[in-house]
Amino acid sequence: MERIAAIDIGSNSFHIIVVEINPESQSFKVLDRLRETVRLGTFHEPKEKKELSPEDMKRGLETLKRFKKLAEGHHATEIFGSATSAVREASNGREWLSQVRNELGIDAHVISGVEEARLIYLGVLSATKLQGRKIGIVDIGGGSTEIIIGDEQFIYHLSSTKVGAVRLTEKDLQDETNLVQKLEYMENHIEGLLSTKILQIQEIGGFDFLVGTSGTVQTIANIDYRMHNFVDSERTPNLNQYKITYESICSIIDKMLATKKEKRSEAFDISKNRAEIILAGSIILKVVMRNLKVSEIVYCDRALREGLVIDKLLQKGIIKDRLQYQQTIRERSVLELANKYKFLKDHAFHVKKLSSVIFDQTKGLLHNYSEKEKELLEAAAILHDIGSLVTHNDHHKHSYYLIRHSGLLGFNDEEVELVANIARYHRQSNPKDNHPNFQNLPREHKKLVKELSSILRIAEGLDKGHKCAIKDIEISPNSTKKRLKCKLKSSIEDYDCALERWSAVGKSKEFKREFGVDIDFILQKTGK
Repeated sequence: MERIAAIDIGSNSFHIIVVEINPESQSFKVLDRLRETVRLGTFHEPKEKKELSPEDMKRGLETLKRFKKLAEGHHATEIFGSATSAVREASNGREWLSQVRNELGIDAHVISGVEEARLIYLGVLSATKLQGRKIGIVDIGGGSTEIIIGDEQFIYHLSSTKVGAVRLTEKDLQDETNLVQKLEYMENHIEGLLSTKILQIQEIGGFDFLVGTSGTVQTIANIDYRMHNFVDSERTPNLNQYKITYESICSIIDKMLATKKEKRSEAFDISKNRAEIILAGSIILKVVMRNLKVSEIVYCDRALREGLVIDKLLQKGIIKDRLQYQQTIRERSVLELANKYKFLKDHAFHVKKLSSVIFDQTKGLLHNYSEKEKELLEAAAILHDIGSLVTHNDHHKHSYYLIRHSGLLGFNDEEVELVANIARYHRQSNPKDNHPNFQNLPREHKKLVKELSSILRIAEGLDKGHKCAIKDIEISPNSTKKRLKCKLKSSIEDYDCALERWSAVGKSKEFKREFGVDIDFILQKTGK
């Protein structure tokens, strides 16, 4: 499996993540990560002199050298990175990145604010189950704040605003005298910068929940957690998915105002570098939440760097669809579970293919299910035999149990129950109300399980010999639509598919019971 390293060259800090790619499951495993505060100091410069100083460039280059050694230690075959606000706005930023490429061989490029937002979206989606909901994402960096609205399929809003924790600190908080008056001015200033974006978000209908990423939100989550829990200072809890209320953020800001700047690091148990800019970052978050009219935000530990990895997988063709990545969470999760229980890959994927063809060719004729139901059928088809690892006898029952308790990502609990039941009834008894796994299903779900499992039974029967002999099928009704003709196309020359036809006939009884039609299986000779 290939190993790659992605670097986020941020305005306040640099991050590297080293991952191992699993092409089959379209996923990656984090091997190592490192963060260093670099703080490229361009925001305090006069506009006409906004450039990286020799000290900035040297400090950044030394950090990237350490990152490269880390990546090479993990045998990464590719090291790449993206630079955000500070380098983007510096007149010599691209020149410095050219030096980085020439001296270190790191493929680093400036990205736009909107592209930065898109990558953050990909990173968050790689770890978040949306379950049909629309997500709002806010990322407060050193030089800019990104806001994204999207769902599993589309991005509805991408914006990047030049207001970040470092930029705001250098502009307004170098001197904290008259702090109350300054904060009022700062909040009004931030509101003015965000007003157009907030209006656009309102026009698209808002979102269902808000997620926050990167250092500012992570630090606030840590402060909030420690304020409400006893925590050993030597151990930092994993706060991924930790919820922070708007009231808590206001309370934290009040406590910061009551604490001298030089004492905040110790008082809030955070690094000195973060303590210098956390007040500004907190104010930005407060204003964003107030204007978005949300009462809480959920911290997510994935952001731009993970988005860079996802984008690289998209470029390599490992993930197929750029804006429907969330949907592939389901596919990857199903495949990972199948691999865990040593599934017979060729058979499982062939049964999935045949199930899909039967589903598609009977849609509008026998049923009107959507792509959502088809996806459940396909998941069940891939997983239908995983119980065989326990024992072949009653393996359909073991498949149900393994699927039901696997924690499939991207599926809600109701959908997992449906997939498990469809897989469970691919053989032996048809669904009965005295079966514990079936009896408590809602009526419409019972109907769905009966009908989709009857399709799966036929597909499984058509590969009884595990030869993948039936390369295609063609279903057509007679004039009364009470009998179907299923023409089988063999992939093996001179093979009569007798076993497959016999098995499919035996497994079509439930299909006839559920849909009220007979089905005849006819072999079409090879080449015809």
